[in-house]
Amino acid sequence: MSPMTLKARLLTAAATIAVAAPLATSSALAAGFALKEQSVSGQGTAYAGVTAGGNGDASAMYYNPATMGLISGNQIVQTASGIFVKAKVEDARATRATRLGGSAISGNASPGDIAQDAVVPAGYFVYSVNDDLKLGLAANSPWGLVTNYGSNNWIGRYHGIRSDLRTYNFTPSVSYRINPMFTVGGGVQVQYAKAKLSQASDFGASRLGRPGALDVFSDVTGDDWGWGYTLGALIQPSKDTRIGLAFRSSVKHSLTGTVSFTGLPASLASALPTQRANAELITPEIASIGLYHEVNDRWAVMADAQWTNWSRFKELRVNVNNPALNSVTEEKWKDTWYFALGTSYKVTDDLTLRGGIAFDKGAVDIETRTPRIPEQNRYWLSVGAGYRLTESLYVDAAYSHVFIPSTSIHLTDDLTGPEAGRGNLSANYKSSIDIFGLQARLTF
Repeated sequence: MSPMTLKARLLTAAATIAVAAPLATSSALAAGFALKEQSVSGQGTAYAGVTAGGNGDASAMYYNPATMGLISGNQIVQTASGIFVKAKVEDARATRATRLGGSAISGNASPGDIAQDAVVPAGYFVYSVNDDLKLGLAANSPWGLVTNYGSNNWIGRYHGIRSDLRTYNFTPSVSYRINPMFTVGGGVQVQYAKAKLSQASDFGASRLGRPGALDVFSDVTGDDWGWGYTLGALIQPSKDTRIGLAFRSSVKHSLTGTVSFTGLPASLASALPTQRANAELITPEIASIGLYHEVNDRWAVMADAQWTNWSRFKELRVNVNNPALNSVTEEKWKDTWYFALGTSYKVTDDLTLRGGIAFDKGAVDIETRTPRIPEQNRYWLSVGAGYRLTESLYVDAAYSHVFIPSTSIHLTDDLTGPEAGRGNLSANYKSSIDIFGLQARLTF
């Protein structure tokens, strides 16, 4: 939950939150294409304890709407996370299917860094109707992905060139404290998603009988609005201990747009006109549990566990007006867990230091890993600090390094199944992520 400095007027606050999410440029930074970077105060502990409101501000409402019950008065939080990603391709090799002669696919085998750096903001506003009833609004980019091989000449072009997914989420929420021990909350997700996918097809092999003689490139774009919900509960068995439970629903999108083609000679251009296309996108459900415990008035420990239903993502299917041009990529993802442990220490009443570690399980096995999302397990190491500048203004900063083991893809084309004709592709990836976050919190 991280804010950038804002003026203390309610209407200005609401307007700022309303435009925060559309500023985001997304890169996939958690398992699959999830973006965890929704709170800088939470980032300092590697997001340990956020489901229980352990980060102590309104940004916790993204992870659990019931944590709004911890806010006294009204609060605005604005965050900005600078995400610097490296994903370098090494030793890429591509050949055509054995039944097409098994010849090498020509092109660039070293496209360099395929990731895109990004700034991801998030905004939050909590209004206290009274001590028990809180209203909130959050603006986030919860899912995102950009991989770009930079050139139509990369040797894995038949499997994908550019993949770009961006989402913008607006969540009005409410929480109510039933009694000192139990608070519940919920919200409605209103989500806009847009996507762009590009790749090549070996038109020479499929239509001319001469593999590699002619490549045709396609660009698919689409967008859609969808909706879902969030639910949460906060249990406080003692003044020093909190337990948080939360659930974020899936959001279903029917992305509609167009597919356009380039690379055909003029004599054949009319065979592939620009036409309507659509694709289904269903973001996964997330269930989480968090623990926050104050050991004494200076030191607190916390933990979080999060399950994500990535097994929803079985295939990437693009349907086109001409059914012969439909495209299917098998994904067969698996559900994942994220585990985090963290701590915070109040050096003074104004300065708090934080630290945390986490393990983020990858959703893809090597058999189905594709160049569009060559993701792998992630190991987080985070540090952070918060400082009270004035009675009402508090700032946070955090840094995380995400260690990612070397990753490989090995795709085999036997001219059967949905990926027939794309060729065999092997490649190694070396990746890492550095995240710098700043946030401001205004309470009034």
